[in-house]
Amino acid sequence: MSLTFVSIAAYRDPELLPTLRNCLATAARPEDLRICIAWQHAKEDRWDTLGEFAADPRFTIIDVPYREAQGACWARHEIQRRYAGETYYLQLDSHHRFAPHWDATLQEWWHGLHAAGHERPILSAYLPPYSPKSDPEGRSALVYSMNIDRFLPEGVAFLAPQSVPGWAELPAPFPGRFLSAHFLFTLGRFAVDVPYDPHMYFHGEESSLSARAYTHGYEIFSPHRPVLWHEYERRGKSKHWDDDADWGKRNDRSYARWRRLFGMQPAAADDPAPLAPYGLGTQRTLEDYERYAGIRFRTRQIHHETLAGNFPPIRTDLDAGLCDRIKICIDVAKDSLRESDYDLFAVALLDETGADLHRRDCQEEEIRALFQESPTDAFIHIWRTFEHHVHPRTSRVWPHSRSKGWMERIEQALPFV
Repeated sequence: MSLTFVSIAAYRDPELLPTLRNCLATAARPEDLRICIAWQHAKEDRWDTLGEFAADPRFTIIDVPYREAQGACWARHEIQRRYAGETYYLQLDSHHRFAPHWDATLQEWWHGLHAAGHERPILSAYLPPYSPKSDPEGRSALVYSMNIDRFLPEGVAFLAPQSVPGWAELPAPFPGRFLSAHFLFTLGRFAVDVPYDPHMYFHGEESSLSARAYTHGYEIFSPHRPVLWHEYERRGKSKHWDDDADWGKRNDRSYARWRRLFGMQPAAADDPAPLAPYGLGTQRTLEDYERYAGIRFRTRQIHHETLAGNFPPIRTDLDAGLCDRIKICIDVAKDSLRESDYDLFAVALLDETGADLHRRDCQEEEIRALFQESPTDAFIHIWRTFEHHVHPRTSRVWPHSRSKGWMERIEQALPFV
Protein backbone atom coordinates (compact mmCIF):
# COMPACT_ATOMS: atom_id res chain seq x y z
CA MET A 1 0.00 0.00 0.00
CA SER A 2 1.39 3.40 -1.06
CA LEU A 3 0.26 6.18 1.25
CA THR A 4 0.44 9.91 0.50
CA PHE A 5 1.26 12.38 3.28
CA VAL A 6 -0.70 15.55 2.52
CA SER A 7 0.54 18.77 4.14
CA ILE A 8 -2.02 21.60 4.42
CA ALA A 9 -1.18 24.83 6.23
CA ALA A 10 -4.49 26.64 6.84
CA TYR A 11 -4.85 30.12 8.29
CA ARG A 12 -8.40 31.31 9.05
CA ASP A 13 -9.48 30.09 5.62
CA PRO A 14 -13.17 29.67 4.68
CA GLU A 15 -12.02 27.50 1.78
CA LEU A 16 -10.44 24.84 4.02
CA LEU A 17 -13.56 22.68 4.37
CA PRO A 18 -14.53 22.85 0.65
CA THR A 19 -10.91 21.98 -0.20
CA LEU A 20 -10.87 18.92 2.06
CA ARG A 21 -14.23 17.68 0.83
CA ASN A 22 -13.26 18.10 -2.83
CA CYS A 23 -9.87 16.47 -2.22
CA LEU A 24 -11.47 13.32 -0.80
CA ALA A 25 -14.37 13.20 -3.26
CA THR A 26 -12.14 13.29 -6.34
CA ALA A 27 -9.27 11.06 -5.21
CA ALA A 28 -8.94 7.65 -6.85
CA ARG A 29 -7.88 6.15 -3.50
CA PRO A 30 -8.98 8.49 -0.70
CA GLU A 31 -8.28 5.71 1.80
CA ASP A 32 -4.55 6.08 1.04
CA LEU A 33 -4.36 9.76 2.01
CA ARG A 34 -2.87 10.85 5.33
CA ILE A 35 -3.83 14.50 5.70
CA CYS A 36 -2.06 16.67 8.26
CA ILE A 37 -3.47 20.18 8.81
CA ALA A 38 -1.86 23.04 10.69
CA TRP A 39 -5.25 24.46 11.69
CA GLN A 40 -4.56 28.08 12.61
CA HIS A 41 -7.98 29.38 13.54
CA ALA A 42 -9.99 31.90 15.54
CA LYS A 43 -13.04 31.13 17.66
CA GLU A 44 -14.95 33.98 16.05
CA ASP A 45 -14.58 32.33 12.62
CA ARG A 46 -17.71 30.20 12.88
CA TRP A 47 -17.14 28.61 9.48
CA ASP A 48 -13.68 27.34 10.48
CA THR A 49 -14.53 23.97 12.06
CA LEU A 50 -13.10 20.50 11.49
CA GLY A 51 -15.49 18.42 13.54
CA GLU A 52 -16.44 16.16 10.65
CA PHE A 53 -12.81 15.01 10.37
CA ALA A 54 -11.85 14.90 14.06
CA ALA A 55 -12.41 11.12 14.39
CA ASP A 56 -11.17 10.23 10.89
CA PRO A 57 -7.96 8.16 11.26
CA ARG A 58 -6.64 9.61 8.01
CA PHE A 59 -6.42 13.07 9.60
CA THR A 60 -3.92 14.66 11.94
CA ILE A 61 -5.06 18.09 13.09
CA ILE A 62 -2.55 20.43 14.72
CA ASP A 63 -4.75 22.83 16.70
CA VAL A 64 -3.14 26.29 16.68
CA PRO A 65 -4.95 29.37 18.06
CA TYR A 66 -4.22 31.99 15.43
CA ARG A 67 -2.50 34.31 17.92
CA GLU A 68 0.13 31.60 18.43
CA ALA A 69 0.85 31.12 14.73
CA GLN A 70 4.28 32.14 13.44
CA GLY A 71 3.88 32.12 9.69
CA ALA A 72 3.45 29.69 6.81
CA CYS A 73 6.95 28.19 6.91
CA TRP A 74 6.65 27.55 10.64
CA ALA A 75 3.29 25.84 10.03
CA ARG A 76 4.67 23.65 7.25
CA HIS A 77 7.60 22.73 9.51
CA GLU A 78 5.20 21.64 12.24
CA ILE A 79 3.33 19.49 9.73
CA GLN A 80 6.49 17.80 8.47
CA ARG A 81 7.29 16.76 12.02
CA ARG A 82 4.25 14.44 11.78
CA TYR A 83 5.52 12.65 8.68
CA ALA A 84 5.49 8.90 9.39
CA GLY A 85 7.19 7.24 6.44
CA GLU A 86 4.45 7.57 3.81
CA THR A 87 5.50 6.81 0.22
CA TYR A 88 4.61 10.20 -1.24
CA TYR A 89 4.57 13.79 -0.03
CA LEU A 90 2.03 16.34 -1.26
CA GLN A 91 2.16 19.94 -0.04
CA LEU A 92 -0.84 22.19 -0.59
CA ASP A 93 -2.44 25.38 0.63
CA SER A 94 -5.97 25.29 2.07
CA HIS A 95 -7.71 26.69 -1.04
CA HIS A 96 -7.68 24.18 -3.91
CA ARG A 97 -9.85 22.19 -6.28
CA PHE A 98 -8.99 18.80 -7.76
CA ALA A 99 -9.52 16.94 -11.03
CA PRO A 100 -11.00 13.42 -10.87
CA HIS A 101 -8.38 10.83 -9.83
CA TRP A 102 -5.81 13.54 -9.29
CA ASP A 103 -3.79 11.29 -6.95
CA ALA A 104 -3.42 8.50 -9.51
CA THR A 105 -2.43 11.05 -12.17
CA LEU A 106 0.33 12.57 -10.01
CA GLN A 107 1.72 9.14 -9.18
CA GLU A 108 1.64 8.13 -12.84
CA TRP A 109 3.56 11.26 -13.86
CA TRP A 110 6.07 10.82 -11.03
CA HIS A 111 6.78 7.20 -11.98
CA GLY A 112 7.10 8.17 -15.65
CA LEU A 113 9.81 10.66 -14.73
CA HIS A 114 11.49 8.12 -12.48
CA ALA A 115 11.48 5.51 -15.26
CA ALA A 116 13.07 8.10 -17.56
CA GLY A 117 16.11 8.20 -15.26
CA HIS A 118 15.24 10.95 -12.79
CA GLU A 119 15.91 9.47 -9.35
CA ARG A 120 14.11 12.10 -7.26
CA PRO A 121 11.68 14.08 -9.41
CA ILE A 122 9.42 16.72 -7.91
CA LEU A 123 6.20 17.90 -9.53
CA SER A 124 5.58 21.51 -8.60
CA ALA A 125 4.14 24.68 -10.14
CA TYR A 126 1.96 27.69 -9.65
CA LEU A 127 -1.36 26.08 -10.43
CA PRO A 128 -4.05 27.53 -12.69
CA PRO A 129 -6.68 29.56 -10.81
CA TYR A 130 -10.22 28.79 -9.74
CA SER A 131 -12.83 31.05 -8.18
CA PRO A 132 -14.96 29.74 -5.29
CA LYS A 133 -17.89 31.83 -6.52
CA SER A 134 -17.97 30.25 -9.98
CA ASP A 135 -16.41 26.84 -9.47
CA PRO A 136 -16.15 24.61 -11.45
CA GLU A 137 -16.98 26.86 -14.43
CA GLY A 138 -14.32 29.36 -13.41
CA ARG A 139 -11.40 26.93 -13.51
CA SER A 140 -8.62 27.99 -15.88
CA ALA A 141 -7.32 25.48 -18.42
CA LEU A 142 -3.85 27.04 -18.64
CA VAL A 143 -0.51 25.57 -17.65
CA TYR A 144 2.14 27.74 -16.00
CA SER A 145 5.85 27.61 -15.41
CA MET A 146 7.53 29.37 -12.50
CA ASN A 147 10.16 31.99 -13.16
CA ILE A 148 12.01 34.78 -11.42
CA ASP A 149 10.50 38.20 -12.03
CA ARG A 150 13.15 40.23 -10.24
CA PHE A 151 15.26 40.52 -7.11
CA LEU A 152 13.60 42.53 -4.38
CA PRO A 153 15.60 45.45 -2.94
CA GLU A 154 16.20 43.27 0.14
CA GLY A 155 18.02 40.81 -2.14
CA VAL A 156 15.36 38.10 -2.23
CA ALA A 157 14.24 36.48 -5.51
CA PHE A 158 10.63 37.35 -6.36
CA LEU A 159 8.93 34.59 -8.36
CA ALA A 160 6.01 34.81 -10.77
CA PRO A 161 4.03 32.48 -13.06
CA GLN A 162 4.51 32.42 -16.81
CA SER A 163 2.07 30.87 -19.25
CA VAL A 164 3.53 28.07 -21.35
CA PRO A 165 2.91 28.50 -25.10
CA GLY A 166 1.91 25.25 -26.78
CA TRP A 167 1.49 23.40 -23.50
CA ALA A 168 -1.22 21.18 -24.96
CA GLU A 169 1.43 19.61 -27.23
CA LEU A 170 3.75 18.68 -24.37
CA PRO A 171 3.87 14.89 -23.88
CA ALA A 172 5.04 14.89 -20.25
CA PRO A 173 5.90 17.19 -17.33
CA PHE A 174 8.56 19.73 -18.31
CA PRO A 175 11.69 20.94 -16.44
CA GLY A 176 11.20 23.75 -13.92
CA ARG A 177 13.47 26.15 -12.04
CA PHE A 178 11.51 26.67 -8.86
CA LEU A 179 9.24 24.90 -6.39
CA SER A 180 5.81 26.21 -5.49
CA ALA A 181 4.85 26.17 -1.82
CA HIS A 182 1.19 25.64 -2.71
CA PHE A 183 1.71 22.53 -4.84
CA LEU A 184 4.58 20.09 -4.43
CA PHE A 185 4.44 16.33 -5.03
CA THR A 186 7.38 13.97 -4.60
CA LEU A 187 8.80 11.18 -2.47
CA GLY A 188 7.70 11.12 1.14
CA ARG A 189 11.31 11.27 2.28
CA PHE A 190 11.43 14.87 1.04
CA ALA A 191 10.02 15.84 4.46
CA VAL A 192 13.21 14.45 6.01
CA ASP A 193 15.74 15.31 3.29
CA VAL A 194 14.66 18.94 2.88
CA PRO A 195 12.88 19.93 6.10
CA TYR A 196 11.08 23.26 6.14
CA ASP A 197 12.97 26.09 7.79
CA PRO A 198 10.64 27.45 10.50
CA HIS A 199 12.66 30.68 10.64
CA MET A 200 11.67 31.68 7.09
CA TYR A 201 8.56 33.80 6.82
CA PHE A 202 7.09 34.46 3.35
CA HIS A 203 9.12 36.02 0.52
CA GLY A 204 12.08 33.77 -0.17
CA GLU A 205 10.31 30.58 0.93
CA GLU A 206 10.07 29.07 -2.56
CA SER A 207 13.41 30.15 -4.02
CA SER A 208 15.33 28.90 -0.96
CA LEU A 209 13.41 25.61 -0.95
CA SER A 210 14.17 25.18 -4.67
CA ALA A 211 17.92 25.59 -4.25
CA ARG A 212 17.94 23.34 -1.20
CA ALA A 213 15.98 20.60 -2.97
CA TYR A 214 18.19 20.75 -6.07
CA THR A 215 21.39 20.55 -4.04
CA HIS A 216 19.91 17.56 -2.17
CA GLY A 217 19.60 15.71 -5.48
CA TYR A 218 15.97 16.45 -6.38
CA GLU A 219 14.93 17.47 -9.89
CA ILE A 220 12.10 19.93 -10.56
CA PHE A 221 9.33 19.40 -13.11
CA SER A 222 6.03 21.17 -13.76
CA PRO A 223 2.77 19.45 -14.74
CA HIS A 224 1.91 19.62 -18.45
CA ARG A 225 -1.84 19.31 -17.77
CA PRO A 226 -4.15 20.98 -15.22
CA VAL A 227 -4.90 18.52 -12.42
CA LEU A 228 -5.31 20.87 -9.45
CA TRP A 229 -6.40 24.51 -9.17
CA HIS A 230 -5.50 27.23 -6.66
CA GLU A 231 -7.37 30.30 -5.39
CA TYR A 232 -5.30 33.47 -5.83
CA GLU A 233 -7.80 36.32 -5.35
CA ARG A 234 -8.18 36.17 -1.56
CA ARG A 235 -9.22 39.75 -0.81
CA GLY A 236 -10.94 40.23 2.52
CA LYS A 237 -9.58 36.97 3.95
CA SER A 238 -7.25 37.16 6.92
CA LYS A 239 -3.52 36.58 6.40
CA HIS A 240 -1.00 36.05 9.16
CA TRP A 241 0.53 39.48 8.59
CA ASP A 242 -2.89 41.07 9.10
CA ASP A 243 -3.05 39.71 12.65
CA ASP A 244 0.58 39.70 13.84
CA ALA A 245 1.98 43.09 14.86
CA ASP A 246 5.50 41.62 14.75
CA TRP A 247 5.25 40.26 11.22
CA GLY A 248 7.59 42.96 9.89
CA LYS A 249 10.36 41.89 12.27
CA ARG A 250 9.79 38.25 11.33
CA ASN A 251 10.00 39.19 7.67
CA ASP A 252 13.23 41.17 8.11
CA ARG A 253 14.85 38.26 9.97
CA SER A 254 13.68 35.95 7.20
CA TYR A 255 15.23 38.19 4.53
CA ALA A 256 18.52 38.17 6.43
CA ARG A 257 18.40 34.40 6.75
CA TRP A 258 17.76 34.07 2.99
CA ARG A 259 20.78 36.26 2.20
CA ARG A 260 22.85 34.17 4.57
CA LEU A 261 21.81 30.94 2.82
CA PHE A 262 22.90 32.34 -0.55
CA GLY A 263 26.20 33.75 0.70
CA MET A 264 25.20 37.40 0.56
CA GLN A 265 25.91 38.18 4.22
CA PRO A 266 27.07 36.54 7.47
CA ALA A 267 24.70 35.58 10.26
CA ALA A 268 22.70 38.54 11.57
CA ALA A 269 22.81 39.38 15.28
CA ASP A 270 19.07 38.77 15.60
CA ASP A 271 19.22 35.42 13.76
CA PRO A 272 21.60 33.25 15.76
CA ALA A 273 19.90 30.00 14.70
CA PRO A 274 22.24 27.81 12.62
CA LEU A 275 21.22 27.08 9.05
CA ALA A 276 21.63 23.34 9.56
CA PRO A 277 19.54 21.29 9.00
CA TYR A 278 17.89 23.90 6.77
CA GLY A 279 20.89 24.63 4.56
CA LEU A 280 22.00 23.48 1.14
CA GLY A 281 22.59 19.84 0.32
CA THR A 282 25.76 18.02 -0.71
CA GLN A 283 24.57 16.17 -3.84
CA ARG A 284 25.06 19.31 -5.93
CA THR A 285 26.49 22.76 -5.27
CA LEU A 286 24.76 26.12 -5.28
CA GLU A 287 26.80 26.91 -8.41
CA ASP A 288 25.28 23.83 -10.06
CA TYR A 289 21.81 25.17 -9.32
CA GLU A 290 22.72 28.64 -10.59
CA ARG A 291 24.01 27.17 -13.87
CA TYR A 292 20.84 25.10 -14.17
CA ALA A 293 18.41 27.93 -13.37
CA GLY A 294 20.31 30.77 -15.02
CA ILE A 295 20.68 32.97 -11.94
CA ARG A 296 23.50 34.37 -9.86
CA PHE A 297 22.18 35.13 -6.40
CA ARG A 298 25.17 36.95 -4.94
CA THR A 299 25.20 39.61 -7.69
CA ARG A 300 21.40 39.53 -8.23
CA GLN A 301 21.72 38.79 -11.93
CA ILE A 302 19.45 36.77 -14.23
CA HIS A 303 20.40 35.00 -17.47
CA HIS A 304 18.71 36.17 -20.66
CA GLU A 305 17.38 32.64 -21.33
CA THR A 306 15.72 32.66 -17.92
CA LEU A 307 14.17 36.07 -18.53
CA ALA A 308 12.84 34.77 -21.86
CA GLY A 309 11.09 31.92 -20.02
CA ASN A 310 13.00 29.12 -21.76
CA PHE A 311 12.87 25.74 -20.05
CA PRO A 312 15.96 24.99 -17.95
CA PRO A 313 18.78 24.21 -18.03
CA ILE A 314 20.27 27.22 -19.79
CA ARG A 315 21.95 26.28 -23.04
CA THR A 316 24.63 28.97 -23.22
CA ASP A 317 27.36 30.25 -20.91
CA LEU A 318 26.11 31.54 -17.56
CA ASP A 319 28.54 34.44 -17.15
CA ALA A 320 28.13 35.69 -20.72
CA GLY A 321 24.34 35.71 -20.52
CA LEU A 322 23.77 37.36 -17.14
CA CYS A 323 21.74 40.58 -17.13
CA ASP A 324 21.62 43.34 -14.52
CA ARG A 325 17.83 43.56 -14.57
CA ILE A 326 16.22 45.94 -12.08
CA LYS A 327 12.46 46.16 -11.62
CA ILE A 328 11.21 48.76 -9.16
CA CYS A 329 7.77 49.77 -7.94
CA ILE A 330 7.46 53.41 -6.83
CA ASP A 331 4.50 53.83 -4.47
CA VAL A 332 3.16 57.39 -4.35
CA ALA A 333 0.43 58.34 -1.86
CA LYS A 334 -2.63 59.71 -3.63
CA ASP A 335 -3.11 62.34 -0.92
CA SER A 336 0.15 63.91 -2.13
CA LEU A 337 -1.33 64.25 -5.63
CA ARG A 338 -4.29 66.59 -5.15
CA GLU A 339 -4.55 68.25 -8.57
CA SER A 340 -6.92 67.03 -11.27
CA ASP A 341 -5.00 68.18 -14.35
CA TYR A 342 -1.63 66.45 -14.22
CA ASP A 343 -0.10 66.07 -17.69
CA LEU A 344 3.39 64.81 -16.76
CA PHE A 345 5.24 63.04 -13.96
CA ALA A 346 9.00 63.27 -14.28
CA VAL A 347 10.10 59.89 -12.88
CA ALA A 348 13.74 59.18 -12.04
CA LEU A 349 15.66 56.58 -10.07
CA LEU A 350 18.83 57.89 -8.44
CA ASP A 351 22.06 56.39 -7.11
CA GLU A 352 23.51 57.10 -3.66
CA THR A 353 25.06 60.39 -4.89
CA GLY A 354 21.73 61.64 -6.27
CA ALA A 355 22.68 61.11 -9.92
CA ASP A 356 20.12 59.69 -12.34
CA LEU A 357 20.44 55.96 -13.05
CA HIS A 358 17.24 55.70 -15.05
CA ARG A 359 14.56 58.10 -16.18
CA ARG A 360 11.26 57.44 -17.92
CA ASP A 361 8.47 59.93 -17.41
CA CYS A 362 4.75 59.25 -17.07
CA GLN A 363 2.80 60.86 -19.85
CA GLU A 364 -0.84 61.86 -19.48
CA GLU A 365 -2.26 58.53 -20.65
CA GLU A 366 -0.17 56.55 -18.15
CA ILE A 367 -1.12 58.95 -15.35
CA ARG A 368 -4.82 58.36 -16.01
CA ALA A 369 -4.25 54.60 -16.05
CA LEU A 370 -2.36 54.73 -12.73
CA PHE A 371 -5.32 56.32 -10.98
CA GLN A 372 -7.88 54.08 -12.67
CA GLU A 373 -6.22 50.71 -12.08
CA SER A 374 -6.75 50.74 -8.30
CA PRO A 375 -9.40 53.35 -7.42
CA THR A 376 -9.71 52.23 -3.78
CA ASP A 377 -5.95 52.01 -3.17
CA ALA A 378 -4.33 54.81 -1.17
CA PHE A 379 -1.32 54.73 -3.54
CA ILE A 380 -0.53 54.73 -7.21
CA HIS A 381 2.13 52.22 -8.25
CA ILE A 382 4.67 53.24 -10.90
CA TRP A 383 6.67 50.27 -12.23
CA ARG A 384 10.00 50.73 -13.97
CA THR A 385 12.24 48.01 -15.45
CA PHE A 386 15.76 48.63 -16.75
CA GLU A 387 19.27 47.21 -16.80
CA HIS A 388 22.04 48.66 -14.67
CA HIS A 389 24.82 47.26 -12.47
CA VAL A 390 24.03 49.77 -9.70
CA HIS A 391 20.85 49.49 -7.66
CA PRO A 392 18.92 52.77 -7.16
CA ARG A 393 18.74 54.21 -3.66
CA THR A 394 16.12 56.95 -4.17
CA SER A 395 13.08 57.55 -6.37
CA ARG A 396 11.88 60.97 -7.51
CA VAL A 397 8.45 61.77 -8.90
CA TRP A 398 8.01 65.40 -9.98
CA PRO A 399 4.39 66.13 -10.97
CA HIS A 400 3.43 68.82 -13.48
CA SER A 401 -0.04 70.41 -13.49
CA ARG A 402 -1.43 72.24 -16.49
CA SER A 403 -2.84 75.01 -14.34
CA LYS A 404 -0.13 75.28 -11.66
CA GLY A 405 3.05 74.11 -13.36
CA TRP A 406 5.67 72.07 -11.55
CA MET A 407 4.56 70.89 -8.13
CA GLU A 408 6.61 69.72 -5.15
CA ARG A 409 9.01 66.86 -5.84
CA ILE A 410 8.23 63.55 -4.13
CA GLU A 411 11.46 61.79 -3.16
CA GLN A 412 11.60 58.50 -1.29
CA ALA A 413 14.41 56.28 -0.13
CA LEU A 414 14.27 52.77 -1.59
CA PRO A 415 15.03 49.75 0.57
CA PHE A 416 18.34 48.14 -0.32
CA VAL A 417 20.60 45.61 1.35
